[in-house]
Amino acid sequence: MRTLFLCLAVAALASACSGGGDSSTAADAPSTSTAPSGAAVAVPVSAPAPVDPHAQILATTATEAAAVTSPGCYPAGPPRRLTRLQVVNSLADITTQLTGDATLAAGVSALVKDTTQFPPDTLLNPDSSRHTGYERLDVSVNSRQVAALRGTAESLANKITADPARVTTMLGTCTAGADACVSAFIRKAGRLFFRQPMTDAEVNVYRAAAANTNTPAAVAKVLATMIVSPKFYFVTEKGQAGGAASSCVALTAHEQAARLALHLWDSVPDAALNAVADDATLLQPAVYSAQVTRLLADARADKAMRNFFSQWFRLEELVAMDGKVGNARFDAFAGSYKPTATTRDAAIGEVLDMVSYLAARNGSLQQTLTDRHSFARTSDIATLYNTPVWDGSSAPPVFAEDARVGLLTRIGILAAGSSDTTLPIHRAVRVLSALTCQTMPPPAMNQTNATADLSGVLTTRQRTERVTQMEGTACVTCHRGVINPWGFAFEGFDALGRARTSEIVRDDSGKSLGEKPIDPVAVAALSGLSPRAIASAAEAQQYVLDSGHYERCFAKNYVRYAFGRADSAVDAALIESLRQKAAAGANLRSLFAFIALRTEFTTIWKSAS
Repeated sequence: MRTLFLCLAVAALASACSGGGDSSTAADAPSTSTAPSGAAVAVPVSAPAPVDPHAQILATTATEAAAVTSPGCYPAGPPRRLTRLQVVNSLADITTQLTGDATLAAGVSALVKDTTQFPPDTLLNPDSSRHTGYERLDVSVNSRQVAALRGTAESLANKITADPARVTTMLGTCTAGADACVSAFIRKAGRLFFRQPMTDAEVNVYRAAAANTNTPAAVAKVLATMIVSPKFYFVTEKGQAGGAASSCVALTAHEQAARLALHLWDSVPDAALNAVADDATLLQPAVYSAQVTRLLADARADKAMRNFFSQWFRLEELVAMDGKVGNARFDAFAGSYKPTATTRDAAIGEVLDMVSYLAARNGSLQQTLTDRHSFARTSDIATLYNTPVWDGSSAPPVFAEDARVGLLTRIGILAAGSSDTTLPIHRAVRVLSALTCQTMPPPAMNQTNATADLSGVLTTRQRTERVTQMEGTACVTCHRGVINPWGFAFEGFDALGRARTSEIVRDDSGKSLGEKPIDPVAVAALSGLSPRAIASAAEAQQYVLDSGHYERCFAKNYVRYAFGRADSAVDAALIESLRQKAAAGANLRSLFAFIALRTEFTTIWKSAS
């Protein structure tokens, strides 16, 4: 069994390194695609109420779309591997579909992450190696992943078959003999793991692995071998047969189903999606659109949406907030407040709960920036907000502080981890690079500011200015005119994200050296716009909202997330169409449906070579 695993693992690595599948080349193939036009006006969140997701998911449908000229489709490229999250979700959903045992399926995540030590994906950022990006862009394959996949296969297969009742459920009622029973089981399981029906030749391979028996050991061997197969771990797309050479062809129904499920659920298709793929009715526009709507109404789509926003907002860059509890200076700064080991995750969850809340209530992209409700489910975050704890179901409380204006003033965005000092440069880069997609020059490596005068009682702003804005250094131009103003505008919040009007400067023992008023006044700039004087987080956030860069940056990043690659010039039409829809106030669910309804998502470019 281990020999078979090793062979399949080597095949997986070889497939990834050599490209595998079709060796298509990039080419521009102008065609006409359809994109939803118009948008529903977002429901005000001052008096929010849940709506029927099946009735409101898509603000417009494909049949109401206007024609848009676009590249149409992209070349196949090498097979893409599943992310660790997709491995976990797929194995959990397949376990449920095969056995009906939700409890067993719930343990898959711990098995993959803890028991088999499956390494996490790297959050790759095409713009900078210094900041997090998207796990879907990580296409690397290493020996740790292969070993963990093999360990997962063995452990999960043994757990599934340890209960005779589960084996009976998987095999079903079968009176045609062991060989026929195991063959039927192989087809059923393979359909789920490989996201398409198996050929007779493939079935025969797995029959041989099971020695044509239907014992628990044989079933376990079939399951484990399927899990470690490259056909499970990699996604290969070839498109429909036929069509002119060097043309845009539709994906097969099974390829479209797999794309939809992996994109909107980070998992495999369910029974309903498999059914319309098997009978090919998924290729009918009305059926396809209905499936997009159905998938988006599922709770798994909310998890995928949260995953995107977590990575776009770079929430994972927030480090543990309790790391310096017990340090004299940090404790003096924090006062009676004591962050715990879970405060960091609670701060991130609060931001994502805002996204989920708005998405369930027809909220727009702009509202993710401006919503002023607190979604703090724990007392540590609620204390920082000066709001009651939210119970997760009733109307969330509104921020009591006027300075707390929305996304850019949420703890998950503002907090500086275990530091007692704000990080204005980090705050600025999040706004400029992550949320408005400004082109940022690489940090200067020949800095000569070691002689900066840091004597006296200096605020964080003053120290930052003296270090980064020294005349004659390589830093001054970018920091003084581009970066620093955006960080200084948020100095009205301390390193824990608490609103403040003054800063107490302390020595390492925690002793106060003096208290000085906050100075948030600056002149900020965004590309293509006139510089604007800002004197608070509220004015900085309003500048972002007025600029239109927030919607454009969302579109650029969502294209990266949807296709698992860096965007390029050929994506310009798609990005602009998505930006327009977001700028018109479309609800979040329709924005997430948008790309799935474009021809770029359902087609593939086949070259003549």
